[in-house]
Amino acid sequence: MKKILLALLATVTVFFTLVFSLGTLSINKVDEFKVAMVTDFSDVNDASFNQACYEGGKEWSKRNNIKFNYYKPTGLSLAERVKSMKLAIDRGYDVILCPGFALGEAIAEVAPKHKDVKFIGLDITQEDFPQGFTLTDNITVYNYHEEIAGYLAGYAVVKEGFRRLGYLGGMASAPVIKFGYGYVQGVDAAAKELEENIYLDYVYGGQFYGDSEINMYIDNWYKINKTEIVFACGGSIYTSVALAAKNNNGYMIGVDSDQAPIIDKDYKPGICVTSAMKGIKQTVIDKLEAYYREGKWDQGIQKLGLESSEYPEHNYVQLPLETWRMENFTIDDYKSLIEDFLQGHRHASEEIDTEPEVSSYSHVTYHKPIK
Repeated sequence: MKKILLALLATVTVFFTLVFSLGTLSINKVDEFKVAMVTDFSDVNDASFNQACYEGGKEWSKRNNIKFNYYKPTGLSLAERVKSMKLAIDRGYDVILCPGFALGEAIAEVAPKHKDVKFIGLDITQEDFPQGFTLTDNITVYNYHEEIAGYLAGYAVVKEGFRRLGYLGGMASAPVIKFGYGYVQGVDAAAKELEENIYLDYVYGGQFYGDSEINMYIDNWYKINKTEIVFACGGSIYTSVALAAKNNNGYMIGVDSDQAPIIDKDYKPGICVTSAMKGIKQTVIDKLEAYYREGKWDQGIQKLGLESSEYPEHNYVQLPLETWRMENFTIDDYKSLIEDFLQGHRHASEEIDTEPEVSSYSHVTYHKPIK
């Protein structure tokens, strides 16, 4: 009888030990949470939205002791982007950050087949997905009011004192056009208020990287047109503007993230006056936090813009405060400009099919694409 009781006790002990172990494994599995990022055409040091996304994911993950990694496709094809996403999924990542329009088709191919994985698209429009594609519940996309960011930069540099300006966009995609047309609107608003003539040359490079041909083109703006400052908008195409500005004692405006530090280091300190930023890093931090802590998931396409004039660094479109280099246009002026938008006293059109109407003070010349 005693042997039977001991056997039963041993069986019960094993049973509860197994249950406890399985329960622990289950809890640990639930608690595992890993975040991955897939890049588009560039790497995470592009001083643009790939880098901003990477920095946001890395900062949030480190703060929360979460595993984070990024995957760069080995080629430029859709198949390579899909392969990178599947590799992240196979390695157990729960959320995949996807910055840039080039990842739209890859998300559409992969996400519907992996409903347990969340996809956060950044800077992707409905037009970047295949025609007729409906976003599944595990896809959320954040776009930005680039036209407001461009407006802020254009208005600021004219108020600062620049009178001969340029705009170099990369490829004429919707975000690049909105940045450019917003820039034109901001330039014109400041010109009207000052009642001074402003001259602006506007062109697209036809690619998202700089090269000798584009550099020579912009170099001629500084030399021949007496251009003082150029807004470079589109991936690493800024390199051509930075080099031309350096060689001609000119200035430039960065885009997407605060490009002043890298331009100071690689070209010449002080030539990047400001940057028309999209708060991609802040978006990544805020949205990962909301999902991880509260289970909040904004399914579908969302558009982000201005939130606060008191704390402009929290806005999803902004000018950088940490590297503020303007004197005539102050941070207080900047906050007042934001408040005007929030109160509805100012407006930047999102229209991209027609060039913005401007006053007689703004002389805008639209050039055919460089390539």
